Amino acid sequence: MNFFKGINELLFPEEGVCLLCNVETDDVDRYICSYCRNNIEYLNREIDLSYLEKTIYSLFYNEFIKEKIYLYKYENYGYLYKPLGEILLQTIYGKNIMKDIDIITYVPIHRRRKAIRGYNQSELIAGYLSKKLDIPISKNNLIRIKWTKPQNKLNRHDRIRNIEGVFKIKDSIEFMDKEILIIDDIITTGSTVSECAKVLLQEGKGRKVYALSITSGMKL
Repeated sequence: MNFFKGINELLFPEEGVCLLCNVETDDVDRYICSYCRNNIEYLNREIDLSYLEKTIYSLFYNEFIKEKIYLYKYENYGYLYKPLGEILLQTIYGKNIMKDIDIITYVPIHRRRKAIRGYNQSELIAGYLSKKLDIPISKNNLIRIKWTKPQNKLNRHDRIRNIEGVFKIKDSIEFMDKEILIIDDIITTGSTVSECAKVLLQEGKGRKVYALSITSGMKL
């Protein structure tokens, strides 16, 4: 195992490499170089959404972060879960929400979309946070049972209708009476994460649900 780990690190070095821009530099902190850090604006902003105790997004939605999320979701840049996970960690520490969380989960994507993409971008980040915070993660319990049109192709009204009734809990015991953190990559109207929270509360019998995302395109 150590041999293969060493080979992997030789072929895909991370130390001294910014994972956001792939530039090798001595100035890397939490996988992010100073140039990329200067293109990131932390907001740690709270927004009000139905069924959620608290919803927070980390970064201002500028062209830099918009491009990185696009690459992460659609261009097979799966390794970006590490710097994006570190960004969310800073928000968790800054907003002091770790103390409220019993379990972490994520916005699920349809199994067909996951097969096409190869991964669920929110699941990768949730797994990273789970390890860093030593908080259990729920996998494949909150599921998406219907294939839907991509939310980014729809207006606000159609987004809400598109997402109704598409999520389900397989085993409510895992969430019962717990405070749950759900991870999403980007909040646009909030309809997806709100629908997830509703299911976690009503079917999963969770006590409270919090949401955390990298950024938001909402007009406040």
